[in-house]
Amino acid sequence: MPPTDTTTTLRLSLDLQHTRPLNPIWSFGGNTCHAPLWLRDDLNRHLAAVRETLGFRHVRAHGTLGDRMETIRDDGSFNFDKLLAGLDRLLAHGFKPFLELSHMPTALARDEKAICHYRFGSAPPRDWQQWYALMEALMEALMQRYGADELRQWYFEVWNEPDIAFWSGTQAEYFKLYDLAARAVKQADPHLRLGGPATARTNWIDEFLDHVTKPSADFGLDLPRCDFISTHAYPSDLEFLDDAQGEVILQGSDVMRELFAEVRRKVDAVLGENFPVICGEWNSSAGPLAANHDECNNAAFIAKTMVELSDLCQGSLVWNISDIYEECRFHHEPFHGGYGLLTVNDLPKAAFHAFTLLREHDGGQRLAVTLPDAPPGVGALASRQGDVVRVLLYYYQEPDAPQAPPVDLHLDGLPQRTGQLVQVLPGQGSAYERWLEQGRPAYVNQTILSELDAASRPVVREVRVGQDPLRLEPGTIAQLSLHGVRSRA
Repeated sequence: MPPTDTTTTLRLSLDLQHTRPLNPIWSFGGNTCHAPLWLRDDLNRHLAAVRETLGFRHVRAHGTLGDRMETIRDDGSFNFDKLLAGLDRLLAHGFKPFLELSHMPTALARDEKAICHYRFGSAPPRDWQQWYALMEALMEALMQRYGADELRQWYFEVWNEPDIAFWSGTQAEYFKLYDLAARAVKQADPHLRLGGPATARTNWIDEFLDHVTKPSADFGLDLPRCDFISTHAYPSDLEFLDDAQGEVILQGSDVMRELFAEVRRKVDAVLGENFPVICGEWNSSAGPLAANHDECNNAAFIAKTMVELSDLCQGSLVWNISDIYEECRFHHEPFHGGYGLLTVNDLPKAAFHAFTLLREHDGGQRLAVTLPDAPPGVGALASRQGDVVRVLLYYYQEPDAPQAPPVDLHLDGLPQRTGQLVQVLPGQGSAYERWLEQGRPAYVNQTILSELDAASRPVVREVRVGQDPLRLEPGTIAQLSLHGVRSRA
């Protein structure tokens, strides 16, 4: 629908005198498809970018033990050379691995069931003691290579989304898989961090909490036998679409907060209020080729989701860092609906800039924001670090909703002075819309790529706070930075 001619006027009030701790879950980390890609130079360019610019600390991927990692030799012995080489690359960038223990090597699997283009082995082991032996050998190799002090900074997670097609066994079999892996991890060093269930759509939380707080024949260490709860969510009707074709139906963004509020409530009741909850996968939809991942509006979704989940979770791993991605085959087009923050041509999407602006709040104290009568999707994050105040503004356009009007924001509680405003707009911080104007070229020459590169750069300008209002368009984000703010404004 065309935009309306009306504009909503709002007053945003800040209290500069009262602060509370800021929980920057947005800097925790991200995912990278499956582990064999860690050895690619182009993906490593993207890893370097998110480490340097976004400050991501952890990286997770599927298939760390899969056939393409050559985990099982022809004689049946274990081989971790490729995995160690990939981990070495992560560590060289400054990351700490969030090590997902998956998928089942074919030589150990009880059948050939698999999912995704790269064939994620979803079957339980044919011999459970062989799975335990693999875990034991892996932990010995990691200990010898990196040592206990390093591994204590990692996270170890058992499997990926065992509640859907990534696991063809039963829930009871997943719990057995988890317990055997847990025994191997904790026997290597009881201080290593281990968790799960890594489920889709925040499923199995009740059952997993019940399991890890009760004795098990496969596990003889202290209870509870987990150090964090990890689970996933996407605001779409399907948890996963194992195909390059097909669509998911987008849901309202509030479902993210609702799902994790329920997870938080359940974990608090069983394991305590400070027990870590990790949002291990998320994006604006679970569809592997969905235009909403590329749009400017995705930056607003990311800002809204991270601000809301920062009160509920201790970590976030966005899916996905890069469009160099193989679940539904590789794609060469500059924009093809990939999950990544960066395109295959190294262009930062609007989503990338959302994390850039969020990172600027790291190390600050959170300020209370009052924004009465805000329309759906409009919100703000404010923080203070020394004499610098930052206000991140977002306006997420909900799927299938009528085109919303712009918002004029009057800021109360700030001194009148010049500040810097960074805006991520279509064609100015979001190159996807410029690509549409170019006619959606599947192959790009240097001229086209240069135009897209220019369109990927946000708008930066000076504004006079306390005079004209800040205009916020639907589907965009903006950040105001104000320096020299005294304790008493």
